[in-house]
Amino acid sequence: MYLVVLVASLMVFCGVTAVYLRSGYFSVFHPFTYYTLFHGIVFVFRPFLSVWLEYDMLYRAFRFSPSPSDKITVIVAACLGYLTFAFFCFRQGAIPMRFKQDAFSVQERIRLGRYFPWIFAICFPIGMWSLLALYGQASNFEVAVDMGRDAATGVIYNTSTNGYIAEAQLMLAPLGAICAWLFRFRLIAIAPLFVFVVMRAGTGGRGPFITALISTALLYLFERRQRFPDLKATALAGVLALAFVAVGSDRGQSLRAVFGGQTDIRYSGYTDLKFGEGMDFANLEFFEYIVYVVPQRSQTYGYFNDVLQVFTEPIPRVLWKDKPFGAPFERIFLFDHGTPYGMTRSLPGEGWYSLGWVGVVLWCGLCGYLLGWIYRRFVESDQSTIHTAAYLMFLPILIVAYRDGQIVTVFRQGIFFFTPIVLWVLVARYFHVPLARDMRRLAARRRSVADPGAPGPQQAGKAPDLRLPPAVRRRRQMIAARRAGTS
Repeated sequence: MYLVVLVASLMVFCGVTAVYLRSGYFSVFHPFTYYTLFHGIVFVFRPFLSVWLEYDMLYRAFRFSPSPSDKITVIVAACLGYLTFAFFCFRQGAIPMRFKQDAFSVQERIRLGRYFPWIFAICFPIGMWSLLALYGQASNFEVAVDMGRDAATGVIYNTSTNGYIAEAQLMLAPLGAICAWLFRFRLIAIAPLFVFVVMRAGTGGRGPFITALISTALLYLFERRQRFPDLKATALAGVLALAFVAVGSDRGQSLRAVFGGQTDIRYSGYTDLKFGEGMDFANLEFFEYIVYVVPQRSQTYGYFNDVLQVFTEPIPRVLWKDKPFGAPFERIFLFDHGTPYGMTRSLPGEGWYSLGWVGVVLWCGLCGYLLGWIYRRFVESDQSTIHTAAYLMFLPILIVAYRDGQIVTVFRQGIFFFTPIVLWVLVARYFHVPLARDMRRLAARRRSVADPGAPGPQQAGKAPDLRLPPAVRRRRQMIAARRAGTS
């Protein structure tokens, strides 16, 4: 029966993907593209590997055994979440990607780029100091003395230092990507990104440097007006996938050894794992654990209580001694029924945790609708330098957000990913840097003064006034055609 459900899930996935590819909305700039990749790998293809290769490592590690009913429930719920996400995402995001760069956009980027070194000078030293501290701990095989783990919830927390300082190294990701974009992807412009990627990989962490590389790739494709990567970019993505696996296999020890760092002979990595059995893509087993506990053993649901963590997360623990571990007013303690260390919930898993079948529809539908709305706002905007940088920094965060399923994940990374961009906006306003929309308005005023009869942006598509001389009508038609070609 389980194999029948897997085959049905595969057919649904292939059908939705085929419709998406033929719709004209498919591009690397659409949030549904990333959810399709996530769902296809984790909940469609990997379950077949789980059956054929008989995965059991996480069942032993988590100390639980899902029933056949639990396993079927997970596949059906994940498929329901995928369909719901697709439906509501395209309620708002059914619009093809359009590129609106013009001469004013280029001028705006050049003007703003002159002030970006100021942002770099402020954020880069702070981020590097945080990254060097993290790299030093990894090199010395130390567990930070300021970190603890709550026995009931399994949440890792800061005991003496500020989490903002520890995570400040995430600012290096947008700094590197935007620097490469502003300075036309020259070798010297890519140097900050290269430093961050190498050092972050050397710590054993992979998510931030993969996010930085994807943002840089998106900015490159946006600059070239490409909705899809070419063969070279696809091959590079394959290399990054191999690097992701390699860094995770030994937690960056090989890379640290290249630069003269130490290697821990006590650490052998996951040498006994079967292909694809590791925790990187194990949301199937994670979801099975959630169904195993909620509500069968917990006798209750979370009722979207995790959303409240957004309000408590910004407060450092050193300032709030009794700060809750995880979400406030927590009703379910997963560690009462096993040892799910390192578990993430995924988007449909969070919905099930919160309200079962109804929760899957509500959570996946809400996330799909919101992301579709954000995508539409970007496509229909003037795609200014700031809008483009912010949206293309936001998109790669979704890869982690789909895997974690909780809104607090977007909040944690978003704080540091958008800090340089917010500072950039403030500096631009302080120095009154003219934006593209301001330059367009000024150009329109100059044209209207030079030729009062010239059509404005709203008049470009209107029928010509037959009372005017033919030469004037032809001139206005030429002006309207030129504007239509640049819009």
